[in-house]
Amino acid sequence: MYKIVIDKKVLKDLKQIDATWQKKILDKIDEFLTITPYDGKRLVGNLSDFYRIRVGDYRIIYEIIDDIVTVEIIKISHRKDVYRK
Repeated sequence: MYKIVIDKKVLKDLKQIDATWQKKILDKIDEFLTITPYDGKRLVGNLSDFYRIRVGDYRIIYEIIDDIVTVEIIKISHRKDVYRK
């Protein structure tokens, strides 16, 4: 089972999302990323080290660190904004 690490900035962004979607996102993180993080879609280009999963119109961008059995969540955002810097 993978340990989940969520950056403080990601938590701040998550708090700005509607409470209903927050719950869905957190449920998806708990049920999906702790057990099968490699089932997410691998990103391409300069983001090729990262994966994503969809939760409605939101995307969870994460990195898998196998050495310490950890999934680090990099960004949670609406699909129209998630890939922007």
